[in-house]
Amino acid sequence: MKLRLVFFAVIAVALAGCLSPRKDDSKFYVLSPVADAAGAASRPILLGLGPVKLPAYLDRQEVVTRVAANQLELSTVDRWAEPLSSNFTRVLAQDLSADLGTQRITFYPWYNTTRVDFQVKVDVYRFETSSDGKIDLTAHWQVLDGTGKLLTVRDSTYAETAKTGDAGDCAAAMSRALGRLSQEIASVIAAAPTPSST
Repeated sequence: MKLRLVFFAVIAVALAGCLSPRKDDSKFYVLSPVADAAGAASRPILLGLGPVKLPAYLDRQEVVTRVAANQLELSTVDRWAEPLSSNFTRVLAQDLSADLGTQRITFYPWYNTTRVDFQVKVDVYRFETSSDGKIDLTAHWQVLDGTGKLLTVRDSTYAETAKTGDAGDCAAAMSRALGRLSQEIASVIAAAPTPSST
């Protein structure tokens, strides 16, 4: 009888442990725009942004860290507050808006009746932090005019440094790298003739 009572007591304690709420230590991060809108000259263009593609391994909530050439590690506590592809695209749009001095940005896919002046396509090859705090953004990107004619195609790599193990500082460094991509794209568009003037 006593043995049976002990057995039920152990089961009750085990069930209580399973049913009690666990503490959630998750921390959530976002990219943020870095461009200064006050420094850009206004340019009356309609910019079409997209498609913007990120690698499938980044399509997850966990923050990804590269620990070796062929090995990735997913954080158990650090999370992106929204899908990274959506955050990346939105922040790139905000940076481009500031760098080019235009509020007129539409996202792919747009209506057939929409006539953009320039289109920007981005394929991200790498956008991650290494275990020693190095940030790597490597992207293949294109700028086309409103008729679909290719104006520029480039592969660009941007490196930044963050405090090791500090996910907030890593997100800030990744934002800086994204801002540098925006600046390079904006410089190409700024040097191209405005379609309405040609």
